[in-house]
Amino acid sequence: MAAINLSKADRVPVVPQITYTTSQLLGIKFHEAMTDASIMAKALWAGYELLKYDGIYVGWESSFNLVAEAMGCRLRIVGDSNPSVVEVAIKRPKDLKGIRLPDPERDGRLPVYLKAIDILKAKVKGEIPLFSYVPGPLTLSGVIYGTERLMLDLIKNPEFVHELNEITACVSEAFAVAKAEHGANVIVIADPTASTSLISPDMFQEFSLPYLRRVLRAIKETGAVPSLHICGKTGPVLENMANTEAKVLEVDSLVDLEEAKSLAGGRICLMGNVGTAVILRGKPQDVELETRECIKKAAEGGGFILSSGCEVPLNTPMDNLKVMVRAAKKYGAF
Repeated sequence: MAAINLSKADRVPVVPQITYTTSQLLGIKFHEAMTDASIMAKALWAGYELLKYDGIYVGWESSFNLVAEAMGCRLRIVGDSNPSVVEVAIKRPKDLKGIRLPDPERDGRLPVYLKAIDILKAKVKGEIPLFSYVPGPLTLSGVIYGTERLMLDLIKNPEFVHELNEITACVSEAFAVAKAEHGANVIVIADPTASTSLISPDMFQEFSLPYLRRVLRAIKETGAVPSLHICGKTGPVLENMANTEAKVLEVDSLVDLEEAKSLAGGRICLMGNVGTAVILRGKPQDVELETRECIKKAAEGGGFILSSGCEVPLNTPMDNLKVMVRAAKKYGAF
């Protein structure tokens, strides 16, 4: 929390974005925790107990797929992996009138995730911050309508995209507020479709930024910390991202931390960005080297949380994660 408030603590905090890969600690499959809050919480707590990082991400699958299912999309689970949408809820623009607006306390599997927050809130006793994701409006729009069609309609039918984003922003806001009410301390909006890997900076300004600001503002009003995560390349829009209601920017490994620090340091806490490919497939010495490099680029002056660039992949070696946490504590001392 000192880092979030742009000050120095005794060292750089380390909070890897670990959720479902903790399943390996219980010897369970990915899908076994999707409908059971107690199993989910048990796995997430096992990860914290083993690695002793400084915050716990409470969630499991991608938040946009989870919410899309509650809005009427059909998911498919293949093997031990993240589910994917196989049938969208909106097949044509006129379907928008009948779209389901889910109640986070009642609909789909959303209550399971709220209960997991309840369980872990009781365990941490206020000593460890709980982080939790909600879907970014533009990304959720793409999931319930089809991302490829959404990309075309940014040009062909922008009025419809705005209408769709109004609805998905409302849904994301409701889920964010519910998570804050259940005890999540940091609510992170994940909006990968808003990356400049997919859309132009001008499109980001028109179709993503206003809706992100709306949800971030709602999070701030609950008293929770609003955070923003956009995967991929975000250098061209980093300034805009920093000028929202967010107090934290989760920066993917495709963005140079030194550049991000020069653009946004001192105004907003940066969080990142050890590459997930290195964590998954690298040797322990590779993980230590990249961790040290991230600290060197962004730790000076405070306002930095060391993390992975994105969600830690399924079946990532726990030894690599141990090295990341240990290296953060070794090299991150002020």
